[in-house]
Amino acid sequence: MNFKIEFKYLSDVGKSRKTNEDNALVADELDLAIVADGMGGHNSGEVASKLAVTVIKEKYESMIMTQAKPSEYDEKYSPKANQLVFAIKLANSVIYEAGNTADHKGMGTTVSALTLNKDKFSIAHIGDSRIYLLRKKILQQLTEDHSLVMEHVKKGFLTKEQANKSPLQNILTRALGTQKNPAVDIYEIPAEDQDRVILCSDGLFKAVSEENIVKIANENPDNEKACEKLVKTANINGGPDNITVIIGSVRKKNWKEAVKDMVKKSYA
Repeated sequence: MNFKIEFKYLSDVGKSRKTNEDNALVADELDLAIVADGMGGHNSGEVASKLAVTVIKEKYESMIMTQAKPSEYDEKYSPKANQLVFAIKLANSVIYEAGNTADHKGMGTTVSALTLNKDKFSIAHIGDSRIYLLRKKILQQLTEDHSLVMEHVKKGFLTKEQANKSPLQNILTRALGTQKNPAVDIYEIPAEDQDRVILCSDGLFKAVSEENIVKIANENPDNEKACEKLVKTANINGGPDNITVIIGSVRKKNWKEAVKDMVKKSYA
């Protein structure tokens, strides 16, 4: 069964930052959404996150069009998932090289990317931006934060509640552009009709609890309004960082859409 996904997004500078170093990208024609949260002085974070979403989208689209198989390929995952990871690794190379210049020394960015791949979600992720699944009004975090405090949580040194208040919560153990060849997490899970996915930078979940994220999302079935309400709530709670939210809703394709896809494939 094939599904369709429709995204809405909103990004805001927040209350404490002078510039917005987050970048979001939605490519409806690719069923693709990306959130990137940049880091680095002198606006380098904004440069890194913009490079990330631009390079990933362009390379992923090129590989889809040409049906190119990446040189590094994990047979456990679909071609699209492998292509998405390859596109992210290419973006890493671009950012890493740019980060060796005097103007952008040491810049980097998180990346959380999701594409709807027929009847499943393909996800690639590095850093501490997050992707959540909202299914039957229950919220589930799909990605794992690559941060020092989450390493401590995994080892039992901290509870998740303590981690949320730790002064070390901004220290990342992995990010795009900070290493020559960092590991990129890859996930694939089945999609269901009426699923919603939420991609966000840490400016959302550090200002709005998961309990309130799910409450706001469930009270606002319109994704544009849900994004607005989530960003507004984060700012009411102090807006300590840039805030970026993408929400996508999944539904079954109707027969016209299914036929249109079949025709497109026959001419491809």
